[in-house]
Amino acid sequence: MFHDPDFTPVRTNEQPTFRSALRNFLENWPPAAYREDFWSLSGIWPIIPKTVYLSDPELIEEMLIARPEAFGRDKLTTAALSANIADDALFFSEGAEWRWQRRALAPAFRHENLLALVPIFAKCAKAQCAAWRQLPRNTAVDVTQPMSEVTFSIIEHALLGATGTFDRARYLSAMLTGFKGMGWQRFYALLGLPKWLPFPGSREIDRKLRYLYAETARLVAERRLAGHAHAPAILDLLLSAKDPETGRMLTDGELISNLYGLMVAGHETSAVALAWSLWLLAKDQASQERLRNEVRDVVGESDIDRNAVENLPFARQVIQEAMRLFPPVAALGRQPREDTTLGPYKVLKKEPIYVAIWALHRHEKLWDEPNAFDPDRFAPEKAKGRHRCAYMPFGAGPRICIGMSFAMLEMTTILAALIRDFRFTPVPGPRIELSPDFTLRPKGGLPLFVEAIKPTAN
Repeated sequence: MFHDPDFTPVRTNEQPTFRSALRNFLENWPPAAYREDFWSLSGIWPIIPKTVYLSDPELIEEMLIARPEAFGRDKLTTAALSANIADDALFFSEGAEWRWQRRALAPAFRHENLLALVPIFAKCAKAQCAAWRQLPRNTAVDVTQPMSEVTFSIIEHALLGATGTFDRARYLSAMLTGFKGMGWQRFYALLGLPKWLPFPGSREIDRKLRYLYAETARLVAERRLAGHAHAPAILDLLLSAKDPETGRMLTDGELISNLYGLMVAGHETSAVALAWSLWLLAKDQASQERLRNEVRDVVGESDIDRNAVENLPFARQVIQEAMRLFPPVAALGRQPREDTTLGPYKVLKKEPIYVAIWALHRHEKLWDEPNAFDPDRFAPEKAKGRHRCAYMPFGAGPRICIGMSFAMLEMTTILAALIRDFRFTPVPGPRIELSPDFTLRPKGGLPLFVEAIKPTAN
């Protein structure tokens, strides 16, 4: 296990504060969050209802897997994200509307369809390697930015099948600008304020979001007209997706909303997880070298293909451990549809309930040395006895992330390609701070020295 003070970047408040609610809500989680199963926050302001948090796998399993129909999307998350993701997308849909959309979209994410995309993952990773080889020696790189670029390049080619008419840089820039409003939107929702109230930068964010939806609609129309003139992409499967039970197909509005939601979540969560993976490996040079040796033994200097990517267990373990310590999404919210119970606890309809993923993944009862970096936690023999809801970077239950397999294949391919060709070392500087808006991004990025290394002679 590798220990570093930087692995514990959150300082908890004695009492919750508005400042932390806006800046980094994890600071408002008490020390008990990492020891207890069920806890709550209240008292920031009398009009704000008590908020319940879960750090116990059994209670989480009951809510998300055994009784999902009793708990809907929480109002706070819905209010905070609905400006960025339309409410007719799979992410927000409920009940029968959610079930038919999930059935219609699921075939596009079958494992065989995703394995066919591995050459695209490898090609985009190879392009990033080529860009880094042009860097001067001893150059410090904030790896969050290039990881966003490479995962969005994959979205462009694998999901959209986009042609030369697509302005990737403009789209990605607009998307990242849109994320900046989520902290304010969450804060307004917490206070019960109307969404139309302006906040710093809100006009620019509104313009960017209008552009994103208009451009997504244009991409759908363009792809539909192109037919089979281009290489297959997931968008083609979405255009023909239908509910196998009813034959219902997505409307253009539903298709655009879901496509945009997949683009947002599909690139951002993977980019953040990859950036943290590289940063952790820079700290732990032994694990970095172990991974490099695995890649060279399995892949050599060949392109990573569908067979190779499924034979890189340590690469997957590194990513899994990175998502344990720094989960892309720090909390997952639900709200009881009626006053009810959860385990031995009474929960009220007006009280949102959050799976405290950040605390769950660092819980003292669930993990040995929870703040240490140890990819071997996810070796098959160790993971076998772990409760299925002790680790959940992609959620759990019927609403588990539909793109989970896509993300794992994508991240494994990219990480393997980068570690084979480059050595990453830390840049000295101040301790990191977190900015958990849409995802768990670090303030100021994750600067690393990126050094090209010669391949081992065969």
